[in-house]
Amino acid sequence: MTKKQLITLVTFSLVISALAHGFFLYQWSEGHYMVGPNDGLSQMVPFKQMLYEQFTGGDFFYSYQFGLGGDVYSQLAYYFSVNLFFYLTVAVVFLLETFSVISEPDVLFWAQSAVFLSVIRMSFVIISTTFVFRYFTSKLVPSFVGAVFFATAAKYFQHVTYWEFFGDAFLWLPLLILGAEKVIRENRPGWLIAATAVSFFDNFYFAYINGFFIVIYILLRWLLPLRKKEMPKFSQIKVYIIAVLLGFCIGAAGFVPAVRSFLQNVRPPYTDEIPLIESTTNILYDSLYLMVPALFVLMLVLRPLYKNKNFRFFAVLGLIIIVLHYIPYAASFFNGLSAPQHRYEYLAAFAIGGAIASGLPELRHIKGKKLLTGGAFTVVLYVLFLLTDHGLAWSDEWALLFLTWAGFTVLAALATTRYGKKGFFFLIIGTITFQLLSMNMYQWDKLYTGGEVYKSSKDYITSEDYRGKEQRELIERTMKDAGFSRISWMADGRYNTPLIQDFYGTSAYSSILNGNLLNYYYHDLEIDMKKESVSRYAGFGDRANLHSLWQGDYFMYEKDSVKNVPYGFKPASESDNYIIYKNTNSLPFVQTSGTIYSEEDLEESHPLAREAAMIDGMVIEGADSTASSPPVRNNYIESTEITASGATYSNDTLHVKEKEGGIDLTLPDSVMNSDAEDVYVSFYLLNNDEEAPWFALYVNDFRTSRKSEDSIYKTGVNDITIRVPKEKEISIRMRKGEYTLKDIGVYAEDYQKLEKAAEKEKVGNVEIDDNHITIDSLDMEEKGYLSIPVPYEEGWAVKVDGEKRETVQANYAMTGTAVKPGDEMVEFTYRPPYFNLLIILSIVSAAISIGWLLIRRRKI
Repeated sequence: MTKKQLITLVTFSLVISALAHGFFLYQWSEGHYMVGPNDGLSQMVPFKQMLYEQFTGGDFFYSYQFGLGGDVYSQLAYYFSVNLFFYLTVAVVFLLETFSVISEPDVLFWAQSAVFLSVIRMSFVIISTTFVFRYFTSKLVPSFVGAVFFATAAKYFQHVTYWEFFGDAFLWLPLLILGAEKVIRENRPGWLIAATAVSFFDNFYFAYINGFFIVIYILLRWLLPLRKKEMPKFSQIKVYIIAVLLGFCIGAAGFVPAVRSFLQNVRPPYTDEIPLIESTTNILYDSLYLMVPALFVLMLVLRPLYKNKNFRFFAVLGLIIIVLHYIPYAASFFNGLSAPQHRYEYLAAFAIGGAIASGLPELRHIKGKKLLTGGAFTVVLYVLFLLTDHGLAWSDEWALLFLTWAGFTVLAALATTRYGKKGFFFLIIGTITFQLLSMNMYQWDKLYTGGEVYKSSKDYITSEDYRGKEQRELIERTMKDAGFSRISWMADGRYNTPLIQDFYGTSAYSSILNGNLLNYYYHDLEIDMKKESVSRYAGFGDRANLHSLWQGDYFMYEKDSVKNVPYGFKPASESDNYIIYKNTNSLPFVQTSGTIYSEEDLEESHPLAREAAMIDGMVIEGADSTASSPPVRNNYIESTEITASGATYSNDTLHVKEKEGGIDLTLPDSVMNSDAEDVYVSFYLLNNDEEAPWFALYVNDFRTSRKSEDSIYKTGVNDITIRVPKEKEISIRMRKGEYTLKDIGVYAEDYQKLEKAAEKEKVGNVEIDDNHITIDSLDMEEKGYLSIPVPYEEGWAVKVDGEKRETVQANYAMTGTAVKPGDEMVEFTYRPPYFNLLIILSIVSAAISIGWLLIRRRKI
């Protein structure tokens, strides 16, 4: 390729990419951004802001703002923490900020920049894919056209708008294909090593998808060879094994921590029945996942094109993925054998682009009669797809656009046989124009309107529902000298509000979270988060003991919705619309105790008893118990009167007959006359309807919700514990339906242990610097354990007075270590497990790869 051709390619790629984003570029000027209103604003934008601040501050591993604290390098590897395009973005943005071209980035900046980053990414995709397709066809213009159809596929816009990092799959797939082809044709594995390394490092999820696709690709290449002289299959296999192994080892520093984090994550297996075949959406007109262009449809029905080996190969490959589109098991397989998710259709887009790049040069050599016959078949297909789609009418915009596109494609293809090169370029320009029109219409109809992306606006982002000035000023004023105390607050139900508004919170939302914390919430303490859902945790169910244990010393409310304030929390500060309560029973950051309970001793205990054990002493995994006996909490259910309201209840079955109903628990006088402040109600609850819908659950003023049976986000946890202020009557209410309601327990809490613990003097002086925590002046008087309110993860290492000691899992999910009299200084340091070893492995593997390639070059 000449320098002039390269400049032309880059220029046209940028122009096409900008035109493809035309709708969102216009909406940017109107204050609406290319960011999904749910995961986009709740995850993509705040994660980028947090990681940018950490990376530019020199901290790559740990954040105390991520929920209750977490390894962002590993847990956010699915998102941006090992994302190479994001690394490039951070470098450019940092330079712009350093030279005062832009102000300090915030969440609004990342929302505003999304469309421009997407334009740049798509340009890269078009350029790289053009080179890859040209490797097959040796024709520059057809290769560019094929690359355009791949890069501007509907799946790209859906991915980038809702889950921006998904768009990087379009970057690395062509390089993997080129790597495989270089082995097959030239016996040169360098590209394959590099592409494999990038794929493994950048995102383990798409490395999985692309890995299986490459296997399918190679097997099909063996069945449909493209050249007479290709490497013998056995020789290919040997090279593949070595190249992939080297590439894996180079990329292991990103891949291994990500997979470790994924494996320790807690998420119930998908158990719903998966149908064999399912008609999803109309792939010729308005599919959200896969829209097949008319040019590819026409080419498929032109038999002479199949004489071209490249076209035949890509056409068959494309048809395979299109068929898989209708098989939910394929969507489940490519989603890690979990719930069917149509995230792999970009593979079809690549095959379609390859077929177009290969078939275009041959198209003008087909006789007019055969083109006319193929065109008639194409039009008939479009008519049939329209007639069988009851959601479309002839007058719909989608129907008119794609019928016109199909007709134009046929006529333009016929023109190529008569007008030669002029007709050929008329076909190219026209079909690209239709592709760009359809994708801009897709952005408007499927994403902006249908996907409610219109909600992602400057007005919303700067409002009190997202990053409100009043909220931030009140939090900053109240917690100015609060150290690492945490505040429970979520704006508009967004779990990552602490990242958005820049404070230490008690909630997090991510596909991958600390499994120890999730088990702590789901099973160990049965903390109700006021909304059932996987991949998130929030607050402590208004339970005072847990707030104190985790430094959850503040709670913010809107003034008109103050309910169920945890015991011991008193008004501390307020603004016009918000009020913050402060915990009067705050516990020190560092806890030490010689009273030890083993988790085994508390295995049959109620969560409230486990709370007592953590307040009175410490629960240590695998330790020998030094306490005389585990705490006991009386269950008052035998003396509690149970009556149905708007329902019938017998034999553990609750049948709610009215619009809303349930049971009432009348507490005995022994509870009402006691010093108890709160009542904890525990029960097992399951909606018996096979198609159980979402429903709200009320326990007095405490409101929570339960997912529908078909939701892929249900936790599968049906043991519930809810705290409410002590009242004579406790009502449990839910919507009409039949439920299994059993194992009801009623427990009382007077908080005497908490108030006594809160009187203890502070232990040691604490300094926290990125992934390093130092505690000095410890002055231990007895042998026991020390714990800090930092989630336990395998990467924590500890030294006591310079001596390495074992890190232990304390209080089910905290980080701790053994201590003894005379200990003065404790240092905790976090680094992803095996990280140093993985870095060495990557460097050594890169060196071996270079050496191997140099040796091979001399031999070939």
